[in-house]
Amino acid sequence: MLTNSIMSETYTKPFKGIIFNKEKTDDIASCVCPPYDVVSSVRTYYLRSLFNAIRLELPMSLPSMDKYTVAKQVMDEWLQKKILITDDRETIYIYEQEFEIEQTSYMRRGFIALNKLEQKRILTHEQTRKKAKEDRERLIAKLKTFTSLIFGLYEDKNLEVENILIGSKKDKLYDFIDEQSIRNRFYRMTDAEEIKKLVLLMEEKNIYIADGHHRLDVSYKLNIPYIPMYITNMYSKGIVIFPYHRIIKFKRNRGLNALLSLLDGYVNIEKHPFIDYAFTRDTFNKVCSSENPAFMLYSKDDLANFYILIEKMPIHMDDTLHESLKRLRVNILHTGILKGLLRIEEEEISFTQNPYKSIDLIKEGAFDLALFVPPTRVEEVKDVADNGLYMPPKSTFFFPKILTGLVFHKYE
Repeated sequence: MLTNSIMSETYTKPFKGIIFNKEKTDDIASCVCPPYDVVSSVRTYYLRSLFNAIRLELPMSLPSMDKYTVAKQVMDEWLQKKILITDDRETIYIYEQEFEIEQTSYMRRGFIALNKLEQKRILTHEQTRKKAKEDRERLIAKLKTFTSLIFGLYEDKNLEVENILIGSKKDKLYDFIDEQSIRNRFYRMTDAEEIKKLVLLMEEKNIYIADGHHRLDVSYKLNIPYIPMYITNMYSKGIVIFPYHRIIKFKRNRGLNALLSLLDGYVNIEKHPFIDYAFTRDTFNKVCSSENPAFMLYSKDDLANFYILIEKMPIHMDDTLHESLKRLRVNILHTGILKGLLRIEEEEISFTQNPYKSIDLIKEGAFDLALFVPPTRVEEVKDVADNGLYMPPKSTFFFPKILTGLVFHKYE
């Protein structure tokens, strides 16, 4: 077994998590919620249970108290009343998610442990936004607790770590199906030697941040030595990345023909009829498999058609740009086409993962233009991070998200 002195020096280590007490609340499905940045309806989770983690993750202010103080009061009360309890042993938690996309089944398996905060080992690919970072800083600092986990990837082509997770001795804490029809299984490892073996395997591995850049930046600012992370193998068959599509609301009226003329010489433009959502999906799949970078455009000025944009000459405004970004499709679209050629301002751009919702928003007149981008590949995330570069905002949506409420970590 690893001694305390050795364990304190490792990059990865087990911890005593704070978990919901089954004797007080035996329905974990009613207690969990998505991480803060993808919650579409806060009210839904407040109504679901008095003990839903949304009350810590996205607290609501009271007339006499700001929302961060409210969250601390809730957490203190839950701990006092033993709604939340500290686990009785240091462990590493295993988290499995089974899900289906377009009739294809996936299973993503990862583990939750503390990881030493070290920039040379924890690599990022996304710049953070000031407002979101300030919010997370105030919450984490007030609670001295991570309510939601940072999501990281490691390299393990030989599946050494994953095989430990599969074969390890473990207690099953939860097994439930969530609101997205995802089956969630959550375990604690029980064998000290298996924990030691996993910890030692992770010593030589970098971690690539998939989700949680704001929480990571806050951790550096607060000088927290070890942070809780969910980590999974980037080469697992369960890794799914959705794209963030761009929807545009112009400050001033701009016609479709004028916009397309600005792309002349840079892209080939193909017009395809809008028939139904199934046809749209098939058309977009062809865009995704295009040898040259390709995108799909839909405008309120022509609701009967889609426009396929296929790059025919490099679209980048800066010759000094690193090759990793020159060939990154989301960067070609966001930086090259939208901001470079079409001169669309950042505040005119919104984001959604749902292409059908984007179409509906255009038809309703809520937005003027939608551009659909193929998903970023995990190898591109690694390449950008390895070179110390940043992708445009909202370049990756790792699916599914890591549920908030399975385990919390109090760092003080």
